[in-house]
This record gives sequence, C-alpha cells and structure tokens, in this order.
Amino acid sequence: MARQRHTPKGRLLITGTVLLILLVAGILTAGRTINGVAVQMSGRIVRHISEYHYRLLQVEFERSEGVLDASVQFMRERTAPTDAELHVLAATLMRMDPKAGCVWFAEAGGRTIRSYPRGKTPRTTEAAGDFRQRLIAATDGDSVRSHVTGSGRIQVWSMACPVTDRTGRRHICGIDFPLPEIYTCMTQSPASSGYATLFDPEGVIVYHPDSLKLGRPASDSTGLAAFRKVAATGQSVTVHAISDYLNIDEERIYYPIQLGGRRWVAGIGIPRLVIEQEIDDFHFYTVFAAVISVLFFAVLLVLAQRRWRREYDLRRHSERESAQLHLQQLLEQIDPHFLFNSLNSLYALIRCNPDQAREFTLTLSRVYRRVLERRKQILSTLAEEIDFTWQYYTLQKIRFDDRIELTSAIDPALRNWRIPSMSLQTLVENAVKHNSITGGNPLHIRIRTEGESFLIENNYTPRSDGDKESLGMGLERIRSVYRFYTEENISISVGDGTFRCRLPLLPPEK
Repeated sequence: MARQRHTPKGRLLITGTVLLILLVAGILTAGRTINGVAVQMSGRIVRHISEYHYRLLQVEFERSEGVLDASVQFMRERTAPTDAELHVLAATLMRMDPKAGCVWFAEAGGRTIRSYPRGKTPRTTEAAGDFRQRLIAATDGDSVRSHVTGSGRIQVWSMACPVTDRTGRRHICGIDFPLPEIYTCMTQSPASSGYATLFDPEGVIVYHPDSLKLGRPASDSTGLAAFRKVAATGQSVTVHAISDYLNIDEERIYYPIQLGGRRWVAGIGIPRLVIEQEIDDFHFYTVFAAVISVLFFAVLLVLAQRRWRREYDLRRHSERESAQLHLQQLLEQIDPHFLFNSLNSLYALIRCNPDQAREFTLTLSRVYRRVLERRKQILSTLAEEIDFTWQYYTLQKIRFDDRIELTSAIDPALRNWRIPSMSLQTLVENAVKHNSITGGNPLHIRIRTEGESFLIENNYTPRSDGDKESLGMGLERIRSVYRFYTEENISISVGDGTFRCRLPLLPPEK
C-alpha cells in the first residue's frame, strides 16, 4: 500500500482541527471551574442584594426617627409653644418625611391630645378615647416607644417620646405613620431584583409589597419562625422559601433593625430567577470573553512578536536620548561667565549709578528665576523665548551700552509655535561671547520669523581667544532636542561677515 502523503493544505486542516479540539477542551475545563465559582457567587449575590435592600430600609425608617427627634428637640427648647408654632413645626416635619401622616403633642398626665394631620385642620381629642392611649401610657423616662394600632379602618405605626421643657413641664411628642402611606412611599423606589418586608416587635407587618398584608401578624408564609429567632437573638437568618407574593422559589434573609427603641425585623426576599439569571449572564460573558481572548491572542501573537524587538530598541533609544537631553539642559544653563560679568557690571553700577544698579539687580533676579522655573522644560513657545531673551538682552545692554543692539520681527500667528527651551538665549549669548564687541564695531543681532522657521543673524567678527568648544556644546544641545521631536534640524551658515542660524518651528501643543 502506498504511503499516504499530506498536502500543506491538509496539514493546515489537521493543525486547525487539533487546535480547535484543544480550545473546546479548554473551554469545557474552564466551564467546570466556572460552575464552581458560580455556586460561590450565588451566595454572594444573595448577600449583596439583600444588604442593599436592608440598608435602604434602615435609612428610610431612621429618617422617621429623625423626625421624632426634631420634634422632641423643639419642645425641649421652647416654653409653652403656641398652636400656630406647633402647626408650622408639624408641617415642616411632615415635609421631611412623606411617610408621616400626623404630628401630635400631649402633656404628661393630661386629658387632651393636640394633633396636626397632613393636609387637614388641627384638632384636639380626648386622650382617654384616642387610639394612641396605649402608647402614651407606656412612655416613661426619656425612651422612645412605638406601636402599631388601628385608627378606624387604617393601621397606623405611631412613635412617641416624653420630653421635659425648660420650665420642668413634661410633654409627649408623637408621630403617626399610616401603613398605606408607608406602602405608597416605599413602592415609589426604583425597581430592583428583590423586595423587603418589615415586622414590628410584635410581629405585625408594617411594610410589605402586597398591600393586603399590611397590619397583619407574621405567619408561616411570611417567616414567623425566622422572625422569632431574629427577634430573640439579634442575628440575621437565611431561609429558603416559596414566596406567597410571587409564588416562586426565593432566598430570604432576615435582619434585625433598631427602631423606636426596640428590635424590629426586616425580611429581604431574592427570587431564585434573579440569581439564576445573574449566574447565566456570568457564564455567557465569561465563556464569550474566554473564546474572544484566545482567538484575539492567537492573532496578535504573530503580529506583536515582530514589533516587540523594534519597539524595545526604540524605547531604549528614546530613554537614552531623554536622559541625555535632561542632563545637557542642566549643564547648558546660562554660562557662569555671564554671572561673573553681570556681577562685575553690577559692582560698577553701584558706584556710579545706584538707580540703574537696582534695575540691573531686579532684571538679573528675574532672569535666574526664569532659568530655575524652566530648567526641566524641554520646549517653550516662541513668545516665551523672545520675552526671556529680551530680559537677558537688558542685562547685556547695561553692560555694553550702545555697543550692542537687538531687533526683532515676529509674525504674531507664530507666537505659540515652539522651539527648544533657552535656545534663543543660547544663540544670543554665543553671539556676545564669541564676537569682538567694541565702540567701532558694535554687535547687531536680528531675530525674525521666516515661513515656519525662526532666524537669528548677527555680524560676525570672531574673537581671537573665542571658546569654539563652548559654542559647539550649546548648538549640539539644540540639535539633540530637534532630533528627539522631528526629522528637521537647525542650519548654520557663516558668510559675508554674517552668522546665521535657522531654527525650525514646532507646531503648538494640542
């Protein structure tokens, strides 16, 4: 039998099939791991959702306690408030909490209750026949008392707290929260993936997403056993139940809440459908991300491998160039000889012209302050460079008087274009340093823009003892900056007794 030979196309197909099998096997293996993680996630999802609802419920009902605290503080600070003042206080407190339906006041041992219901006329009722009688009788000391009772056909959660005013008289401040108002306020919250139930210490349902259960006692369907355990121990309890509200499986967590000086219980229910949906989404996006990542990595690996070495070499070169530029910039600041000559000029001016000496000192300080501020700055705008150079020229003018002259002609549209920092000052300093300046041969320096370039010219009469090496170092620093930022570079020419240097202008910073 002849030996079977594989064509390049067949080998590619075999290789692709093997890679596909390996990819599927990797995804299946990752799937098992993901399933294990998903099981752990389901518990965390339940906990996070329930804690979110629990915190919202706690904040909402703590606000109700805050309203009562505000009324107590008012009565403690006031002596015999008028009915008008109490009316205004009640209206203000009920604006603070939309769940509040009525604010009321009574004197300890008194027979009447002054109540201020929301949107209704204030009224006075006999304490003996009021539904708040049990709550008033239970108040003692300075502790808050609360109770759910009936006011006609409406169940009401009432809170009351005794308070002693400045004259020593004792009053009772109370607030009523009709359960339908609580239901209306709480159901206006944004839709979420769970629901909450709130029980008072006696097990009466104060809030439930099903309005028909308001005011009813806890039952097995609403978690009677869990309620008793949390009320007795103060510890949260997690149970698996069938929701009589949604008629589906759910995870339910019961938390203790301190309200009205007593321990209440909040039950947070999270349907299993929500958890399963979260896990399914997690599975889908994880697998999808894994597949895309593998394919994307396989494609990029071949392309990136060719660029890694080149980018590495370029980065190393850029780092070396940047380090060199920074070092050269620090080394190529204003020449120490300039400082020496400036101090000599200052010494002479102090003796012959003190006013001009003071001006010279201030200008010298501004020049060196600018140097310190810009010593780490590689590029500057043309306007900044010209301004700095004119300050430097002012010092030289004091030194050389009419033997030096600087003129400029700058296109205003190019003032924000950039050149290497201190490059213009360096060229002006070189012109001063390397030319013979006398009364019969003054130095004329001209700076101007030409197209997208910057040109500096000066008459060239080199000194016999000029420092050519220093000139080369200054220009090399400028060349290094241009090599770092652009392919253009400076051009220098000497002819007909004129030194010319052309600097390319770099576009403004975006």
